[in-house]
Amino acid sequence: MRAVLAALFALALGAFAQGDKVVIGYSISTLNNAFFVGMTKGVENGAKKFGVELITVNANGDSAKQVADVEDLITKGVDAIIINPRDAEAIAPAVKKALDAGIPVFALDRGVTGVEVTSFLETDNVAMGRLAADLIAEAMKAKYGEVKGNVIELVGLVGTTAARDRGKGFHEQLKKYPGLKLVASQPADFNQEKAFNVTTNLVLAHPDVDAIYGHNDDNTVGAARALKAMGRLKKVGDPGHIYIVGIDGIKQALDLIRQGYIDCTISQEPVLMGEKAVEFAVKYLKGEEVPKHFYTPFTPVTKDNVDKRQNWAE
Repeated sequence: MRAVLAALFALALGAFAQGDKVVIGYSISTLNNAFFVGMTKGVENGAKKFGVELITVNANGDSAKQVADVEDLITKGVDAIIINPRDAEAIAPAVKKALDAGIPVFALDRGVTGVEVTSFLETDNVAMGRLAADLIAEAMKAKYGEVKGNVIELVGLVGTTAARDRGKGFHEQLKKYPGLKLVASQPADFNQEKAFNVTTNLVLAHPDVDAIYGHNDDNTVGAARALKAMGRLKKVGDPGHIYIVGIDGIKQALDLIRQGYIDCTISQEPVLMGEKAVEFAVKYLKGEEVPKHFYTPFTPVTKDNVDKRQNWAE
């Protein structure tokens, strides 16, 4: 047992033990998303700060490509892998292969199904889903004098832990507000164009909708575009306004909040998340302890504080 532990510790020290430059492989699910662009900036900042070499591979929204990318990083013999999974289940065998090869794996924003990674860094997605329900309840009480109304949920990318947990928290919290009726829940895949089409169809089917919850800001920005095209996009406080809340804090959502069309974005801190992932990888490779699960902060951003805080997207 002592021999096995010693061997594992030597693997963990990797390049640090040999005095070579540390090489970290970074697998991103897609860069067609402002949040992941911010997260990638954080990883790059961390690599510069800690003086490590970074090999970045972009799955471009293709789960099979991400599997191949990770297997290639294993072949290259990187010292650690930071991964933002496209699909939590599909990537599991490749992540297990990396761990079996002695390469620590740090999951970023999205987890890996059935595999215990070295460390998982994310925002508390369940808590953000609960907060979205609370914000809608508060808005409906202000509108009607009681908590009631019809709600549409634009689900994220099915197969990701983020979409699963944001939906879980939202549904759990809705049970506390029996007057809120979830009239429709449909995937929009964290994608503006799909959210545009899904929102159009759902609002036509449920014209009496009072609120829209998007699992991310691309969902809600797409929803706002759809409402505008339908002549249904009204400013906060105007008759017929549909309350809109999303998650992430991207620039388009912030601008729509300033213009009065989107009510709130629950902002994450993707740059910080990316930097922390590199920090944890470096610490682990030096033999230091790192948390198995780490949550970065989140903040609801509305017209009241959008210009009073440092927004990561700006």
